Amino acid sequence: MNSENLIVIQIILPLSGAALCFVSKMMKSQTLQRLIDWFAAFLGLFVPLGLLFFLYPAVSQHPIQFYVGNQHPLIGIELRFDGVSWLLNVMGFITAATSWLYSRTAGPHTPEFSALFLIQTFALTATASSADLFNLFVCFEILGIASYALTAFSGKGRAFMAAFSYMAVSSTAMAIFLIGVFGVYRITGALSYDGIARYITRITTEAQIVGLGLSLVCIVIATAVRVAILPVYGWLPEAHATAPHAISAVLSGVLIKVPLFALGRFLFLLMSNVSAIDIVFKEILDVLKLSGTLTALVAVIFALSQRDVKRLLAYHSISQIGYVVSAWAIASPMAIAAAWMHAFYHALFKGLLFLSVGTVIDASGSKDVYTIRGAYKVGLIPTIAFFVGALSISAFPPFNGFASKAAIFYLHKGSWEYIILSIASVGTVASMIKLSRMFIPEGKSAKARPEYNPNILVLKPVTGFWLKVSLVIFALACVMGGLFSKEMGRLAGLLVGTETNPVPTHLFTLNSIKGTLSLLAQGVLLYLFVISLPGKYITHKIETRQPSFAGLLFAFSLGIGLLGTLVLLRH
Repeated sequence: MNSENLIVIQIILPLSGAALCFVSKMMKSQTLQRLIDWFAAFLGLFVPLGLLFFLYPAVSQHPIQFYVGNQHPLIGIELRFDGVSWLLNVMGFITAATSWLYSRTAGPHTPEFSALFLIQTFALTATASSADLFNLFVCFEILGIASYALTAFSGKGRAFMAAFSYMAVSSTAMAIFLIGVFGVYRITGALSYDGIARYITRITTEAQIVGLGLSLVCIVIATAVRVAILPVYGWLPEAHATAPHAISAVLSGVLIKVPLFALGRFLFLLMSNVSAIDIVFKEILDVLKLSGTLTALVAVIFALSQRDVKRLLAYHSISQIGYVVSAWAIASPMAIAAAWMHAFYHALFKGLLFLSVGTVIDASGSKDVYTIRGAYKVGLIPTIAFFVGALSISAFPPFNGFASKAAIFYLHKGSWEYIILSIASVGTVASMIKLSRMFIPEGKSAKARPEYNPNILVLKPVTGFWLKVSLVIFALACVMGGLFSKEMGRLAGLLVGTETNPVPTHLFTLNSIKGTLSLLAQGVLLYLFVISLPGKYITHKIETRQPSFAGLLFAFSLGIGLLGTLVLLRH
């Protein structure tokens, strides 16, 4: 079987699994339903992951590009499966498969949930391989619809409102995206990436250049909303905080990154073929680098202010995507490799954190970081899993986050971005110390607090087999990713088109240990300030400013206007 057929099969299999889940719903036997559900997941999650390894030899040599069904370029579905596609699919299927295993114990584990989960996975892998703007838009929309439904799957009023807010903001962003697509088509007469790059070289008039630049700005702004960077990230905290734990892991780990890398293939292709609008690309990338860097800092400040543990982790997702965008916007192959490494490693340690914390939430009945104590009682595996995730996101050696952040810091060395990201890293450590409070045994001081609830401390060890398996998979991946980070960096570099390893040659050295100890000390000092009276006052003011739906839409509109203004002013 040739590579083109394998790519199509790998994309279709999750959709086929979703269809089987709907079939299982018609079965009266619960046992038969479960068997079909498991087979559907195996077909839609684990088999495609295996196919990726068969595709590696071909994609490591050259990109695979073709039209599905050999249709005419104007109406056909163009796919481009390159190194970035392969890397994104590996990230997506590993995270999705592991999170689905977790849901077998922690729930929800209904056929409808599995079907929506697989549809979302189908959209993720299709997005990673799309090579024309209209089909990219369609994939974004399918991805969004599945995500809205999964966010609201708990059936709680708060979850419905979060899903509705997410839908409203995302739909508006996609309307802006479609306007940009229409503008590109009117000017170039093409929708495929290669077609646009070919016809765009014929552009000569200033009006065409300005029109194309504005169209690209629309497309980038819409994508920025889906990626959730400053100042258009407001939809994400509530959506991730209210979604089922398995979905939070996928949304945080994969969903917000795939649009960035998928669109990057289009933008970087144009940059390599067009000189007339180089200035537009430069300004767009400069604004994105600025936005990503500030996102990393601002989001971690909000994370430090949260009582809700899932909202705290949601803000950390925004912060970490800021690191990714700040590297991605440099636009060199080495920077893309470093950005992908941190995106992949973030999917692992953030999935681990969401699932381990989700286990504590289910066992305690609370999301309040200040009231949960003695969380170690849920079991050794969830406890170790949490601390592996916390050490990874804090960039402590030898865990994976240390390597990927070192690669990003190396790119920004000597710049103002380096300083901002360093401050954000201190905030990350402080917030993980705050989150670790849940595992401290309850004491007299805890029992003396007005918000103390003795029922919360009745935590029983978890017994779910697949829950433990999922945590072990993520934890081992975090450790192995750190130990073999140079090999991962070399692989990422080769697949994005460079032989330069983004991971520094001398990674685990005496200086790195000193830097880690310094980072830990600064994090402890910041945490002590946060729990002091002035710190409590500041964080309380930040936390209590919860946006309404109207406020969210206002902030969204203002953010879009600000991003567009920045690009135009710089131009």
